[in-house]
Amino acid sequence: MSAKIITVFNQKGGCGKTMMTMQLGGAMALSGLKTLVIDMDPQNTSHIWSLQSDAEAPFPADVVSMAPLKEAFIEKLPQIVSKYDVIVIDCPPALGSRVPWAALGVADLALIPVIPVLDNVWASKQAEQLVLEAMEHRKQRGDDGLQAAFLLNMVRRGNVFESCLSALEDQSTLPILKNSVSMLNAFPECQVYGCAVKSFGASKATKQIDLLVQEACKVIGINVKVKK
Repeated sequence: MSAKIITVFNQKGGCGKTMMTMQLGGAMALSGLKTLVIDMDPQNTSHIWSLQSDAEAPFPADVVSMAPLKEAFIEKLPQIVSKYDVIVIDCPPALGSRVPWAALGVADLALIPVIPVLDNVWASKQAEQLVLEAMEHRKQRGDDGLQAAFLLNMVRRGNVFESCLSALEDQSTLPILKNSVSMLNAFPECQVYGCAVKSFGASKATKQIDLLVQEACKVIGINVKVKK
């Protein structure tokens, strides 16, 4: 069986692509899915993150960097898709990069992380447009398997969040995932230990990621039972 592919991208930097990639990948692996994270960012943040782990407690998902291959990385996928249940691709935040387009060409699900502040909402329009173009391109070749959604990240309470959510809903045609991720210290702390937040045990952060994994897996047709 070929792996389901999730592409995490947004042309705007600092919106939490790598954070979401590693949390989703780690949680899916800890839920029993054979998971691979492909780091396509030249900064290699996902790969470096995984290397911070202790040898006795490695990052739960396999993590490889294919950034030097640029968009040609998709030529390697046929060799590995049968080895995994899920592949999560961390794309670079670059308008001129062809990597997101290539990744959207093979993805089952595209997730666009957006921090609920207005500059993120404004910039998300470019990411959405790329997704819509990829959907149309794939439809023309008889492939309508790409689904996409916005993922609200680093959410805080208050009127600013409500205003930004309203603005995103008004300007976008893509759906917004029901589950979101708050600004919690546990998420950046994972980088220190080279782990996913689920490795810390039960917490508000873990619950948020578990719900997000369940929602994403449902979209791509994977039945997953969260292991406590």
